[in-house]
Amino acid sequence: MSKKQPNRLAKLIDHQAFAGSALPQTLADNMQFYIKATNEIKALLVDCLPEEILNSCWVVGLTAEQLVLSVSSMTAANHIRYLQSAYLQVLNEQSITFKQLKQIRVIVANTSTENHLSKSSSGLAAASSKSRKANKNQALSQNTKRTISQAAEHVTTDENLKKALLRLANH
Repeated sequence: MSKKQPNRLAKLIDHQAFAGSALPQTLADNMQFYIKATNEIKALLVDCLPEEILNSCWVVGLTAEQLVLSVSSMTAANHIRYLQSAYLQVLNEQSITFKQLKQIRVIVANTSTENHLSKSSSGLAAASSKSRKANKNQALSQNTKRTISQAAEHVTTDENLKKALLRLANH
């Protein structure tokens, strides 16, 4: 009886936990490969990438010609995309793994930490959005009011629409 049998007296939850405790071998191998590639990327680009981008950067795909990186913000993704050719040059010159690399794709993955941070900063974003709207209305106000008034007086024949436009122009 060399084959291990699950404990028949154990609860179903224990059987499920035991079954899920190990990753399938191909998944475990892929994970190890991507972790190794991530560590190599971080070591090679430590002097090129800002620390906050480096900390959130993970290799999530890799072929001989294409590297797929996951980062936590659109700003980080844009930064890497903008300087892609410089990063490709560094990777091609300094690594056997990335010698034939021709393209870096970047995806943005929201993590639970990022979601928490974005929720806490949403108040700031809302306030800045309101101030932009106020500035936008203020910048267009005189010209827009004049245009609306002229349209109400000379173009519109519907009385209700004319009154609504004039009210809008007077605010």
